[in-house]
Amino acid sequence: MKILIADNLHESAQQTLEEIGHEVIVQSTCTSENLHQCLQGIEVLVVRSTKVTQKSIEAADSLELIIRAGAGVDTIDVEAASNQGIYVCNVPGRNAVAVAELTFALLLAIDRHIAEGATDLRNGVWNKKLYSQADGILGKTIGIIGLGEIGFCVAERARAFGMTVLGQRKQGRNENVEQRIRQIGIRLVDTLPELISKSDIITLHVPYNNETDSIVDKELLSHCKEGAILINTSRGEVINEKDLLDAIETQGLRAGLDVFQNEPGSSEEKFDSQLANHPGVVGSHHIGASTTQASIAIADGVIHSIASFEQGVPNNCVNESPSGDGTSQVRVRHLDKVGVLASVLTMLRSVDLNVQYMNNKVFAGKKAAVSTIEVVGEIPTDLYNQLLSLENVLGVSLLDKRNVN
Repeated sequence: MKILIADNLHESAQQTLEEIGHEVIVQSTCTSENLHQCLQGIEVLVVRSTKVTQKSIEAADSLELIIRAGAGVDTIDVEAASNQGIYVCNVPGRNAVAVAELTFALLLAIDRHIAEGATDLRNGVWNKKLYSQADGILGKTIGIIGLGEIGFCVAERARAFGMTVLGQRKQGRNENVEQRIRQIGIRLVDTLPELISKSDIITLHVPYNNETDSIVDKELLSHCKEGAILINTSRGEVINEKDLLDAIETQGLRAGLDVFQNEPGSSEEKFDSQLANHPGVVGSHHIGASTTQASIAIADGVIHSIASFEQGVPNNCVNESPSGDGTSQVRVRHLDKVGVLASVLTMLRSVDLNVQYMNNKVFAGKKAAVSTIEVVGEIPTDLYNQLLSLENVLGVSLLDKRNVN
């Protein structure tokens, strides 16, 4: 396949993909504005921070797969990709440790005044009295908003520092997640305001979407303790920056931020941000995932995603409708012979049933198979007999899932 890597990615990805026969083009200087000009003949697009817009997706003539070399996909127009039948996959969890490490780097830099102290030393100023004034984090309570892989990595490290860890109780978590919460020793509270009010440090590890847009606003920040520390290594858009600035000014809140709203579109550019310039903020340059260890792990994840796509089972696909979405299910047992499924699909088309999902399993000995087909539409009363009359069909079962309680 012809693959475009449109962002910085560890060189091992290109090397491995070329070794197994793919054509790989690396254009790390691509931007959201010119990406549409780079996609002719490209079958797989790999991005990190470069935005993939509807314009770029519609300009592509051969694109089948977009891989976000990271966890979030908010920089990709997933709806536009879905409308064009293009898979969108991500690589979650591979950079979790790196982001957790930066979370604590920001926290400790705030508590120990590292940024200001280093600046003074470079300017020839020695002020041990001032920079000895630190609280320490032993015994403090850290509230984690977002108990995904990164949140868990932060929690594990917080426990090692001797901190109490809070998370929010949520319905529908699977048993593996609940078990990990218990193993780490995370205490759950019912609401975000409760979590905020009980925490000395609040750290954000949520994806950016409609539900998390400006989740940290004036109302939520009003519950913060005086002098609390807020860390954000997720997305800038999850915080209302004006409200955060007000809280820094009026509540003594301190912030460690790796992400901001309206970040530059390229890796080197001027950045004018009132929040980033504030003396109550210790900031970094959206580098949470940028360690060599994380880069190699993400490159491995990209390779795995492409390999799984080639095998017909895209890994971590975010826009594939799950099986079982159809209104009805047609199950056909048949001899494993040429043309049987073609005749079944022709029959379904003739009665205006739209196939949404299809799975065909061949039995040992390769004499017979069973095809499970999810369809949308009204099932005619005589469809059973019509399918059963087809050559090489052994049996038929029909299920109208709208009538299943």
